[in-house]
Amino acid sequence: MLSTAPAWPRAAGDWLALPRRIDRFLADHFGLRSTLVRAHGRLRYAVDLPSDLRVIIGRDNWLFLNGDGTIEQATGKLLREAEIAKFADRAVALRARLAAKGAQLLVAIPPNGPTINRARLPAWAAEAPAVTEYDLMMRALAARGVATVDLRPPLLAANAPTYRRTDTHWNKLGALIAYNAVVSALGKLEWTIDPVRALRGFESVPGGDLARLLAISADVTDEDARIDLSAYSPPPPATLIATQFESGGDLVETGSGPTVLVIGDSFTRGFWQDYFALHAGRYVWIHHEQCGFMQSTIESYAPEIVILAPTERQMFCTGR
Repeated sequence: MLSTAPAWPRAAGDWLALPRRIDRFLADHFGLRSTLVRAHGRLRYAVDLPSDLRVIIGRDNWLFLNGDGTIEQATGKLLREAEIAKFADRAVALRARLAAKGAQLLVAIPPNGPTINRARLPAWAAEAPAVTEYDLMMRALAARGVATVDLRPPLLAANAPTYRRTDTHWNKLGALIAYNAVVSALGKLEWTIDPVRALRGFESVPGGDLARLLAISADVTDEDARIDLSAYSPPPPATLIATQFESGGDLVETGSGPTVLVIGDSFTRGFWQDYFALHAGRYVWIHHEQCGFMQSTIESYAPEIVILAPTERQMFCTGR
């Protein structure tokens, strides 16, 4: 966000702060600022030297998030067993509450980009470790009898890219492959969507969130899958519902089938709603908030199926 022009001082403190505010305003609004920032980002991208330390440039110009421990998770440098146990115990408690109401729980964790695209990481990070936090999480949940689905094998087995090259997220094909793995684990094989029928190739799209961090999103392109559900009678769009999460949640109502609730994040919001709504009478999405989501939101919609789906880098609980 660019600094705004400072207001006229009205108090002694305003006068003291004025020089710094003027400095910030001028720094953000000097002539050709946007052009120079863009050129700086393009130059550093061209020589594999990112201008933002939160981004790593990998092989074939793939971009990876260098934050939230994603690289350390992929290389096995982080093994937070106590935090993993805490999440698994929370999942056990949630399963018990849902079972008392006749609902089932499935944990499905979308993998980080580096986990799936290891071959495109820089050489120093590309070697697979003996064990990762994702491995430990699968073991912890299985040991507690919590139903889980490991999304790594189907994503790795795909014959086409499943993640964006300049973005932290999977692409639409990756989301579809993960959805099919989830409904298969739920025993809903009739809910699967044949990628052969739905995939219409790949199309060029603007650079993603990692490209924006490098200030090059306007200068690079990416690819995303084109998914066509016309053969499946696409459901209506989602409507916004109020939750304690800052941007709320989503609701799709079709009137026929069970209620499905996904407790996820940006990997699932907007990606799964059309798929689930083909068979669910009501589809609800809310944010996991690092295990801080409100139980009352679940109870108000009385779902028959709940999918707990925090992304790998966010699969931990806060102190709440």
